[in-house]
Amino acid sequence: MGKTQKLEQVAYLHIKDQILSENWKSGFHIVEAFISEDLDISRSPIRAALSTLADEGFVDMIPYRGFFVGDNVPKVDFVAHRLRYELIISYRMLDQMIKQKVKGENYKDILDEKVLAVQNAYEHKNFDDFFITSEALLKTILDIGKHDYLVNEALECSHTVMTAILEKYHTDEPKDFILDMYPFMMYLGDLVRLIAENRFNDARVLFEIIINYLKMQLPKETQEAFESIDTYRLA
Repeated sequence: MGKTQKLEQVAYLHIKDQILSENWKSGFHIVEAFISEDLDISRSPIRAALSTLADEGFVDMIPYRGFFVGDNVPKVDFVAHRLRYELIISYRMLDQMIKQKVKGENYKDILDEKVLAVQNAYEHKNFDDFFITSEALLKTILDIGKHDYLVNEALECSHTVMTAILEKYHTDEPKDFILDMYPFMMYLGDLVRLIAENRFNDARVLFEIIINYLKMQLPKETQEAFESIDTYRLA
């Protein structure tokens, strides 16, 4: 996928997220300039994303007036959408790290500290703290890409996904948590190592593995919704 289509994908998911989360309600006037400023991208990919969303029924294009949130927005699995958005933001942040010629070794100590907190929560079988520390690690990683707005968006997505996963551990035995989350914990440690070694393209691949692993912890219908997403399918 080329750079323009990547930016279009970020814009598409951002606008869609604002609509699905009801931050932008029916009839809301979508202003390209504001989106451009928030996402730090030009208006061209934003306009292309809006055209796609209009084709899908999320927005209406009114000649000489612009784009507005539609009256009858299609039903979408919100958790599946946010899981995908989290992945795409992660890709964007890794691209930023490469572009900025980040030296991953400068972040090794703080990343190791965050991983240790995740491991400690895991060993104490405290799944609430496990997800809190996992999100703290995610923030520390994405912050390296220096885009506060998208990092906050990613954290909101992560919170939605982790809350959905967490629900089953309030009824299941703790041993299920230990078995389910062991690979996830190991992946996080590997991710930190790759970033510290400046292997950002490898980290990109591992991010996708992590997202797919989290997907498998979600209800079947959410897994199917995630797999059925066709728009900008190639990341």
